[in-house]
Amino acid sequence: MDVCAGAQVNYVLNDHIEKTITGRVSHARGGLRDKIRPLVASSFGFLPDGSERSKVANLTRYNFLLDRDALEPAPRFHYEDPEEKRGFAHNKLVTTVIKDQWFVDAAGPGIKYAAQFSPIREVTLALIFTTIEFCLDQWVSGHYDKNLTFSDKVYRAKYQLHLQRIREWSKIDPQAMRVIRQRLYDRARHPSGAAPEAKVLVGLSSTERDHLRREIAAQAAQGSDDDAEA
Repeated sequence: MDVCAGAQVNYVLNDHIEKTITGRVSHARGGLRDKIRPLVASSFGFLPDGSERSKVANLTRYNFLLDRDALEPAPRFHYEDPEEKRGFAHNKLVTTVIKDQWFVDAAGPGIKYAAQFSPIREVTLALIFTTIEFCLDQWVSGHYDKNLTFSDKVYRAKYQLHLQRIREWSKIDPQAMRVIRQRLYDRARHPSGAAPEAKVLVGLSSTERDHLRREIAAQAAQGSDDDAEA
């Protein structure tokens, strides 16, 4: 999974910061896997009792989440509402792992290197999506398979496909998508206990501009009244 290469193409990162974001690729995969795997069954409704009935239910659920029965499969597991495919990249598992992996406290890498996480990067979402897909693949037989390996050889192509879809999602409305990814960052940062992020001043906001327009009009009108009285 070429996470580092993806980051280097799109963002100027020095080696230290890049390794902080993803770690060594294998370490990044392992760290996310270990956080996501215990949450998958409860998050998506897999049944771990090993019965034949549960196996059938798990297969149905797996195929649904990966959209495997569609002519052009479009995984739905990352949606906030997978049933309705609403809330792209906002499934609770996605938002939870962002917080737990990079914003666990005020010293977390998402805080320390805020410029590299704010807004949440497309490559970061692709890494999370790929790791969730691996954890789902452990249920592909209908029973949990603890021996499945999260290998670069198998999951590199899946990572690239997730990244492509995320980038296409972002291109639909780049400004709105940036706001959405910024909100993912803000919501992950808030519980960490870190001080509020300093906002960069970029001139008058639309609200301030409207207020000043009214002020100018009021001052001009007041001047006319003063002239009339004089």
